[in-house]
Amino acid sequence: MTLFKQIIIIICMIFLTLFISNFFVSTENIRDYLNEQLSSHAQDAATSLGIALTAEIGEKDIASMEVYTNAMFDSGYYKEIVIKDIDDKVLFQKDRPVIIDEVPNWFINLFPLHAPHQQASVESGWQTVGTISIQSYPGFAYEKLWENTLNTLVLYLSIMLIILVITAFSLKLLLKPLFEIRKQADAICNSEFPIINIKPKTIEFLYVVTALNKMSKKLKDMFQAQAKMTEDLQKQAFQDGLTGLPNRSIFIKQLKYFCDTKIDTNRGCLVIMQLIDLVQVNKEYGHLKANDLLKNLAELLNSTSERYPNSLVARLSGSEFVILIKSVTPGIINELGDNLQSELGSIAKKLEFRSEDIAHIGMVMNHENQPMSELLSEADLALKLAQQKGVNAYHLYDNAQNQKFQTQGTDEWHSIIMQAVENDWFQLYFQKTVDVNNQAVFQEIMLRLNYEKQVISAGIFIPMAEHLDITRFIDRWVIDKLISRLQDGAEAVFCINLSRNTLQDPSFPFWLKNKISQLPTEKQKQIVIEITEYNVIKAFAEYKNLLIIMEAYACKFSIDHFGIGFASMSYLQDIKIDYIKVHGSYAANIQDNTDIVNYMRQIINTAHNLDIEIIAEGIEKEEDLAILKEMKLDYYQGYYIGRPVPE
Repeated sequence: MTLFKQIIIIICMIFLTLFISNFFVSTENIRDYLNEQLSSHAQDAATSLGIALTAEIGEKDIASMEVYTNAMFDSGYYKEIVIKDIDDKVLFQKDRPVIIDEVPNWFINLFPLHAPHQQASVESGWQTVGTISIQSYPGFAYEKLWENTLNTLVLYLSIMLIILVITAFSLKLLLKPLFEIRKQADAICNSEFPIINIKPKTIEFLYVVTALNKMSKKLKDMFQAQAKMTEDLQKQAFQDGLTGLPNRSIFIKQLKYFCDTKIDTNRGCLVIMQLIDLVQVNKEYGHLKANDLLKNLAELLNSTSERYPNSLVARLSGSEFVILIKSVTPGIINELGDNLQSELGSIAKKLEFRSEDIAHIGMVMNHENQPMSELLSEADLALKLAQQKGVNAYHLYDNAQNQKFQTQGTDEWHSIIMQAVENDWFQLYFQKTVDVNNQAVFQEIMLRLNYEKQVISAGIFIPMAEHLDITRFIDRWVIDKLISRLQDGAEAVFCINLSRNTLQDPSFPFWLKNKISQLPTEKQKQIVIEITEYNVIKAFAEYKNLLIIMEAYACKFSIDHFGIGFASMSYLQDIKIDYIKVHGSYAANIQDNTDIVNYMRQIINTAHNLDIEIIAEGIEKEEDLAILKEMKLDYYQGYYIGRPVPE
């Protein structure tokens, strides 16, 4: 119960106590007074009537006595009048029952009035001729007593109401700092660190507000320091100091994970760019101009990679850069080569080099079950072939792995994918995620395409859908199927992945809200919406908007492929998510790399401080799972845990 309610209740109890006390005291006093008045009234009436009936009583004139008595009795102030002679014989008697309609019986029983019989002797000369006994009628006294009680109650209630209104208004002002303190405490629990800007006039509240503001600021500084430490640790271990790109260490680890992981989406292209002669550039143009060249090439590759989701750019050595583009087809790669070749010439002109010939590019598509060493060898061969072609040339090495569906044109793919959406050609696959006790907690949804009696992996059709900006139609198809599945009674928790194309669709949040609202709250809890960190960073405003719109619903949110870039973890403060899924390259062979272990521990500590649970993906070995469990991650996923299976 709030302090405001407690104070109001206490005030009401005080008034109630005062009213009851005053009610009984005042009622008792008034009742005693009325009893005396009834006694005095009866005595006066008996004396007056005795004087008036002296002759009649002496002569026992009953008719005259009746006339006088009725005249007095009919006034209504008397309950009983009795006239007796000297021998105590009743000469005349008149009485009426006590009937009080306007006063409740419980009140009469609680506060009874005692109207006594008062007597007067009737004298004729020096001789007593009779007696008169009169009892006053108590009805009017009861009515007076009840009326006084009601007036007292109304007065007290009126005063109490006025005081409660004044108190409530005053408490609102007085307790406003407490409301702000509560909001601040809730925000701190949610890993937000606001400052209370009001300065209470109450000294005790001022001390509390000042102390909480200091605590909030210190916690914010601690969180930012922890996030900065995580960021610095990642950069120190995995980032090239000059260009800001990932270094050889982290790239080779992620490339090995890409090649070794048996996931059908792991189809892509490795691109190596090598400067013709960096040493000569240093000699001829100077160290600063050489650094400008390296930075421009890094910017070129970064901007290029943004057009290809889930790609990775790195600096392998002093003169070599590399891009790993995941989930891509040969037709797109040729377009990439043409663009890079053109941009290299533009950079040479911008830096005023004598020759536009500054680098060559080797490209190779990977194929299924291809080891990393073989892929690197083919990329080197492609680079050597490019160096023989001419100025800023590129070469796409043909490893004879291009399948029928990889060579489809964009128009054909657009038609195939849209027909698949309309005709339900997609098939759902599920890969489980388990907790530390190996109990399944999620089922991640994956897709296959059934086309012309063949099952086409997502690694083939998803890249083309992304290139054509039509992944939003696939995502909506998956959500529709998931909603139907839940409405039919499915009990598992399902994780669905959304593309950036979907995230940047202005109508999607409202479409999703309408779909989720069709489910009861318990069913909404069975949906986890997952988006890669790369797409979250690139469309952060849209992602925050989606979270705000979906805040009223029970579905949860996760960030996939966390840690693949160099984004600061501080952005997690601005959004409310439930899970982060650490990129699989960190889990693979984790025992071989101390830097990875330290970085993972920082991620875990920072995320847990934000009440975010951690999922490790890409677990392929028992040894990796054992180490990750020791590090206190929350959930685990990978081929060692379970492969994707069809519905």
